[in-house]
Amino acid sequence: MEGTRGIPVAIHMETTIRDGVHKESNELSATGLLFKRGVTTFVRFEEPVEDDGRATMQTLKIQENEMSVSRKGALTMNQRFIPGTVTEGMFHSPYGQMAMRTDTKDMDFQWNELLKVGTLRLRYSLHLQGSIAGDYDMHVTIREVSG
Repeated sequence: MEGTRGIPVAIHMETTIRDGVHKESNELSATGLLFKRGVTTFVRFEEPVEDDGRATMQTLKIQENEMSVSRKGALTMNQRFIPGTVTEGMFHSPYGQMAMRTDTKDMDFQWNELLKVGTLRLRYSLHLQGSIAGDYDMHVTIREVSG
């Protein structure tokens, strides 16, 4: 899994958002590249194109007890997830920017080198502009594909 070119992977992300009694689920499937540098794993992929036709490149940086998400394009943001810690960031969209506060409950990443598949589980509460946006439960499956 070492290398500068990256390994082609298929990514499937399922996110459930609970806001009081409301529940919403989103799914995203994409292909991208996985890089491993020491104990850090990077997953880079282009999100499916939104209504405005502009793409967003997303990079996940996964370390032992921390993850960061960087999105650049139609949406721009940098968000850090550290279990048991509240972090702050900014979210930029065509509609303006919003302050984000993330309270990460837990995070778990596993990579099975034999099967060439990984799973990521992330649970957090998100506040935008000081108001609760919801409790997020995200499951990501990353599977190596033949290049």
